[in-house]
Amino acid sequence: MSKAIKSVLIVSALIIIILVSVLFSPHHGELINRLQINNNHLNTIQIDTIFKYSKLFPNETEFSIAFINGDSVKYVGVKRENDSLKYVVNHDKIFEIGSITKTFTGTILAKLVYEKKVKLNEPIKNLLPIKLKQSSLNGMEITLQDLANHTSGFPPVPDNLGTDYSIPGSPYQYYDENKLYDFLSNRLVLASVPSEKKNYSNFGGGLLGHILTLIANKSYEELVDESICKLLGMNDTFVKLRKEHFNRLVRGRDPNGKIVPNWDLNILAGAGEIKSTVTDMVKYVNAFIDDTSSFYYLALQPTFKVNDQEIMCLGWGIYKLGEKDLYPVFGGTGGYSSGIIFNRKTKRGIILLSNVSGFLSAKRDYIPSLCRSLANN
Repeated sequence: MSKAIKSVLIVSALIIIILVSVLFSPHHGELINRLQINNNHLNTIQIDTIFKYSKLFPNETEFSIAFINGDSVKYVGVKRENDSLKYVVNHDKIFEIGSITKTFTGTILAKLVYEKKVKLNEPIKNLLPIKLKQSSLNGMEITLQDLANHTSGFPPVPDNLGTDYSIPGSPYQYYDENKLYDFLSNRLVLASVPSEKKNYSNFGGGLLGHILTLIANKSYEELVDESICKLLGMNDTFVKLRKEHFNRLVRGRDPNGKIVPNWDLNILAGAGEIKSTVTDMVKYVNAFIDDTSSFYYLALQPTFKVNDQEIMCLGWGIYKLGEKDLYPVFGGTGGYSSGIIFNRKTKRGIILLSNVSGFLSAKRDYIPSLCRSLANN
C-alpha cells in the first residue's frame, strides 16, 4: 500500500472518529436558549441561572420545578432537547428523588413516636432479631434517633456492599437481608460515639427504614403509602416501579446522557428508593410548612446541633441563614438529582426534580447550587 493511500485512510478514519464524537456527544452543539419571560414561568435571573447550568448537562436533561408561595404554587418544566432549552409540561411526570427518601423514613419514625408505638431513644439492639457486633461505644447505645439524624457512628455504606458503579443499576440492588445482618453481626465497627458527631450514612438511613418495617410488620412501601401518601393524597409517590408508571417516567441519564436503569435499593430502600412527581412533592412539603402539632412538626424538631448553621432533625435538617431557618434536603442516584428548600415562617419553598445524574451533579454541587439560586431569586 502506497504512502499516499495510507495517508488518505488515516485522514478518513480521523474524520469518522471526529464525526462520531460530535454526533454522539451529549454537548455536541452550542445551547440555544428558547426560554421566554412571562408571569407563568421564570424571571430573567432564573432563566439565566437554568441556562448556565444546562450548558453543563446532556441533551434530554429535564427539570420539573415547583415554586411555593403561601397558598399558591407555580409549576415550571424545562428540557434541554436538540441543544435547545425550552419549556415543557412535566408536573405530573415521575422522577426518582434519591436521598429525599430519608425524610419520608424520618417522618414515618416521627409518626410512630407520635402514636407512642416506639421511643426516639430506643436502642436499635432491642428491635433487631440479631445480636450486633457493636451496639454501643463509650457506653452510648445506637438509637433510632441516631439513625435518623446521622449520628449513629455508622459508615456511609457497609463494607460488604459492592460499589462497582460500572455495573448497570444500583450498587444496592443485591444487598439483601442476609448481607445486612452479616454486616451488623460480624463486621460493624463504629467510627464515632453515637449521638456525638454527624457522619452522613446511607446505610443508617436504609437500616432505619428496615427497622421501621419490623416495628410495624409492614413493607417499606406499605409504610410510605399508609403513613404519608394516603393521608396527603399523594397518588403518584411510591417505591417500586410498575408497568403503569413507565408512560410518565422521565428516564434517568448518566453524565453522558445515556439512559440508565432506575435504582433498586433492596432492603435499604429507606435510604433512597422513592419515586414521585413535583405535584405530589408540593403536597408533602406543604404538610411540613403548615403543621404545628402533629408528626410532620415532630419530624422537624432539632435533635442534634452540628454547628451554628446546621441542626439535624429526623431525616430533615435546619440551615440557619441570618434570621432565616431553612429546611434544605437533596438527593441523587445514578440517573437523577433532586432538591427541596423551604421556609416555614414565610411559607415559601422550591422543589426541583431532574434526571441529571447524581454522579454529574456531585462534581460541583450542581443541583443543590441551582436550587439555592432559584430559591433566592
